[in-house]
Amino acid sequence: MRPIAETVESLRRASEFANLIVVGAKIPGFENLVEEDQDQASRVLIKLLKDGKVDGIVRGQVKDSFTLDEFHRQFSRQPLPSNRKVCPCVLSKLDYCFVVGTCSIYQGMTLEDKIFEAERLIRYLREEFKIEPKIGIMSSLRPTSHHGNYPELDRVADLNTKFCEYLVSKGLEAKEYYFEYETAVWEKCNLIFPATGLVGNAWLKALIYLGDWNMIACPYVDLGVIYEDGSRNEKDFFWHIVHAVAMANSDKK
Repeated sequence: MRPIAETVESLRRASEFANLIVVGAKIPGFENLVEEDQDQASRVLIKLLKDGKVDGIVRGQVKDSFTLDEFHRQFSRQPLPSNRKVCPCVLSKLDYCFVVGTCSIYQGMTLEDKIFEAERLIRYLREEFKIEPKIGIMSSLRPTSHHGNYPELDRVADLNTKFCEYLVSKGLEAKEYYFEYETAVWEKCNLIFPATGLVGNAWLKALIYLGDWNMIACPYVDLGVIYEDGSRNEKDFFWHIVHAVAMANSDKK
């Protein structure tokens, strides 16, 4: 929708790996489906997928929830509750890479929600990357913090302690890092769960837009299609496209 120079250049680099159809703004050198209205662009994007005219989609700069709801409408499916959407974000900087869970504002508000997402993301790491998870659990308070002053902070701290205890009881390598994300990174956790989705959403945006981290993959899992998500304000979509290509060719190895 916003053909800024960085985005156009990322599409040109990605065109080495895929035949691209650009929905939205007209970009010279590509097959274009010009659509200035953002919601209509989402409908066109999903219809390409529904009609089998593309192998997969990268959402890009159109709305996230609207586009996913449009997917469910066109594919005649019941929309998933917001706390049951699993969309791992894979972040990379230099030689370090990890998966982030609980980065939608609606996720991680209950123990049940955290366990649901964690079990799916653990499978994701094992099945897609053949990696055994080393899990960092974030929280609102350290054990030495002032507990009892703010009920919501206490609730979140108790929630994440129980979450960590559950994962450890399942034989997983999991540890609470409270709000010391840097320690989780230094200790090479490859799966990090922020305290709640509200925190995780802001933290993820800070890493991408202020901290020079790259989001190299963000697939919706269990939809039965190749649907690469991300953040609509990203400028470089190269890795999202390459990851969609990798998913399309996963059976070929």
